Parts: sequence; structure tokens; C-alpha cells
Amino acid sequence: MIGIYFWLLACSPKGPVQQPDRPLASAPAMAEARSSGVVYEGVFTDEMHAFSLPVTEGWVADPGPETGLMRVAMVHVSTGTRIEIWAFPGDGLEPRVREGCEWKFKEKNRPLAFAPASIMATCVPVDALDRRVYGIIFERNGSSYQIEVQAPNDGLLEGRSVAEELLSGLRW
Repeated sequence: MIGIYFWLLACSPKGPVQQPDRPLASAPAMAEARSSGVVYEGVFTDEMHAFSLPVTEGWVADPGPETGLMRVAMVHVSTGTRIEIWAFPGDGLEPRVREGCEWKFKEKNRPLAFAPASIMATCVPVDALDRRVYGIIFERNGSSYQIEVQAPNDGLLEGRSVAEELLSGLRW
């Protein structure tokens, strides 16, 4: 019996809906997210860290967020090779932690045209079917940079070759 009373109470007609006395304020428009750089005439330029990288035929550039650590990701369409350039505040030649893999190999690298000291490292995935990550870590102007190459497992040589070709155009 009590259940029927509550049901009737819930289903009974209600009074008119009251309108607010003043109009509701509209939410401000979301600020447009800025990217870390721009692609102009076939060249990606990072506006904060002042480096540029050509976006040659077959490559697609995906700039990271303006305030993000990943500055740009480049993907080679035909091979699926991916390059990521990361920038971290402060010095240090240690590879940064990557989810899903462990840096197993680290060795001093030859000097680069834009950095006298660097190391190379290999991040081995926890899942053997995932890609290995080949990294170069160096310091420049008070920041540490980590360039990562992820070539497909069934195309390591071709992937590393197209990555080296693209990275040879990296300019500071």
C-alpha cells in the first residue's frame, strides 16, 4: 500500500517549470591548444627548442603540444617507422623511463654535429611482439633530448635506414 502511495506521488502532475530571472552565463570558449611547432614548406620547426627537421616525401609530422615533453612524432607511411623527439628540462644522459619496455643496452655514442656527448640505448619491450625502441640521448642548451626510433619488427633494417636518412636533416 505504501508503494502505491509513493508511485502516485511520483506520477502526480507537477507545477510549471520556473525560468531563471536572468539568462544563464555561457561558458567561455576553450582556448585553442597550440602545438610545439609548425610544418612550413616541408620543414617542421620547433618554436621553443629551435630545431628543425625536414618532412621529406613519405613522412608525416605530428607536432606535440606546446608545453609537452614530446616535441614531434614522425611516421614513415610505407614502412610504419616512427620517430619521436622528446625534450626534458635539465641535463642528464640517462634514457627516460618508457612504459612497456626496459632500457637494456646503453653505450657512449660518437659525437653528433650538434652535441659533443651522447649515448645510444635500446629499450626492449616487455611483450616480445612490441617494437624495440632505439634511442639517442644528448644535452643541448640546458635540456636533455631523447630521439627514439621505432622500426617495425619485420622491417628493422629498412626502418632504421629511412630513420637515419630523415634524422640526417636535423638542424639546430
